[in-house]
Amino acid sequence: MARLKWSYKKFVKFLKDYKFNRGHTRGSHFYYNGKIYGEDKVVQVIFSNKEKKCQSIRTINMGIKNSGILREYFEEWDKNGEVHDEIIY
Repeated sequence: MARLKWSYKKFVKFLKDYKFNRGHTRGSHFYYNGKIYGEDKVVQVIFSNKEKKCQSIRTINMGIKNSGILREYFEEWDKNGEVHDEIIY
């Protein structure tokens, strides 16, 4: 598995492709809400000078865990933009 080097914008685009919407903000922390496999999920994305160009490994891994989306789906989306609609409900 390759390390995902995603900017803030790329991470948000991924979440929006999976039908996540911005819920609330606390300073530089943006929280996105969505439903994966019928369960409500909340994912944090950080917009700071340090992380807007490249999210930290910790932030990406926390996003993968909290989203309920398989890491393989993150990697497939990164390579070819594929969205697995069957998990969004």
